[in-house]
Amino acid sequence: MLHTNRLILRDFVLSDFAAVHEYASDPLVTRFTSFGPNTMDETRDFLARSIQASSAIPRQIYTFGVVEQGSGHLIGSCGMEQCDLTGRHYMFGYCLHRHWWGRGFGKEVAAALVDFGFHRLQAHRLWAQVFLGNAASERILEGLGFRREGLALQSLHVRNAWHDILTFGQLRTEWKGDRIDSEAVAS
Repeated sequence: MLHTNRLILRDFVLSDFAAVHEYASDPLVTRFTSFGPNTMDETRDFLARSIQASSAIPRQIYTFGVVEQGSGHLIGSCGMEQCDLTGRHYMFGYCLHRHWWGRGFGKEVAAALVDFGFHRLQAHRLWAQVFLGNAASERILEGLGFRREGLALQSLHVRNAWHDILTFGQLRTEWKGDRIDSEAVAS
């Protein structure tokens, strides 16, 4: 579990279904994601995979529900996945219910994941992929010191269309190490 000033990032439980399906089935929320809009079965499968991955030893996939502390509402998801056998190269991402956009939660989630990756997981490199045109995520990543590593034209086929994908990366040696009042409590 991770805590920030306003958020709790925790492992999913089956009772999260309704909250997850609300944002994961929304075409506006999923327009810049590699999933969705989800059917109910797809949301159930996502939760089952996330819960199963949380008990794997060694753990290679961290998928967290994002809970707003003040209201207790689950407002999105985020995660980090080990991409190589050395355990030091991780891809990460995040998705929030549109009701919570424009309040700085995206940056808070991303910063908590970066802190978790470099501090707790001792990552050598973190990277994220962003659909071209997702200006909000581009700003978040650049604001956290990530650099654009490249643009892959028509490299992802989702929702019957090809999409251009930007890759952002950061090495541990490039990271400023500025903690955002997030604390890795357990995972």
